[in-house]
Amino acid sequence: MSQLSIDFSRARASDPMTSVTAAIQSSRFAESHAGRILTALKLHGPMTAHELGIVGLTVVQADRRLPELASKRLATVIKAADGEDLVRGGCRVWGAV
Repeated sequence: MSQLSIDFSRARASDPMTSVTAAIQSSRFAESHAGRILTALKLHGPMTAHELGIVGLTVVQADRRLPELASKRLATVIKAADGEDLVRGGCRVWGAV
């Protein structure tokens, strides 16, 4: 799978070097996770963060990436017929844009 080129800035200029280093590493993981999530959503259709476990991510990892993907207009929460967020198993359902 190819990695997406998404800028997930995680550190401020005033942060200590250890935080900057962690932010760089986090960005690498974020891109990898984001790519895996988007690929799964495109191949399998709308899924919850829990269901995204099929790509080897924890619910927490998926939950962190999904809003970031939404902010980049790459993923969105699926809406039910009444306009409310679609929920399955207590989790919102997300789809690729």
